[in-house]
Amino acid sequence: MRPVLPVLLVLLGTSAFGFGGNFLNLYTPAYNASRGDLEFTMNHRFFGKALEEDPLDSFFGMDNGANVRIGLRYFFGDDLDLGVTHTRLGHRNTVSAGWNTVVSSLNTEFGVLAGYTSFKPSPIEDREGGIIATFTASTWLLQNRLRPVLNYAIDGSSEYNGPGLGLEFAATEKFSIIGEYFPSAVDNMNASFSAGGRYSTWGHQFMLGLSNSSLIGARELIAGAATNDLSVALSIRRVF
Repeated sequence: MRPVLPVLLVLLGTSAFGFGGNFLNLYTPAYNASRGDLEFTMNHRFFGKALEEDPLDSFFGMDNGANVRIGLRYFFGDDLDLGVTHTRLGHRNTVSAGWNTVVSSLNTEFGVLAGYTSFKPSPIEDREGGIIATFTASTWLLQNRLRPVLNYAIDGSSEYNGPGLGLEFAATEKFSIIGEYFPSAVDNMNASFSAGGRYSTWGHQFMLGLSNSSLIGARELIAGAATNDLSVALSIRRVF
């Protein structure tokens, strides 16, 4: 939790900006972003169990360390962007380019993210890498209250590919309930899933939920989860 607070203090002092909703892990098109915008994201997936017999002993598992991913994305066009991320587990670095569009007549968004990722399987091994891609489609239903999302993720570094499914219910203008499900592309591993809420204020989006995986992002979650134990998941998103 310590790295979260200084960043929050800095971000809360900047000007507000409204932008489209996001999920904990699913890739979704960045609508309402404009040329020249810069997006900052920070994701925590805590290792400790959130629902132990005495959860306050480890503060719902958040005292036991976390996987962290930070990222920056620059929009050099209304529908084009370049991004870079670093993830703690595996010392994974990723560079990517994204394109998205909205079909107004269908109230539907489409997007694709493609790039290159590299990681270290262990501290004594050399880096490995590969091409990555994620395709996405989402549509708004029931007077923009309900949004199903479909991802198809390809990870050339691990040779995994598979779908990710999500559903958002917009309870109010600023608060949404979100859920995700990723069938495992690896034998003998559990499907990965997450659920929680997203609240938008002061130009930020705060997402808090529970997940059975400490991995972050659709391309990693298709590898499956070792357990169905739930841990706290936290994401923060901000556009300048």
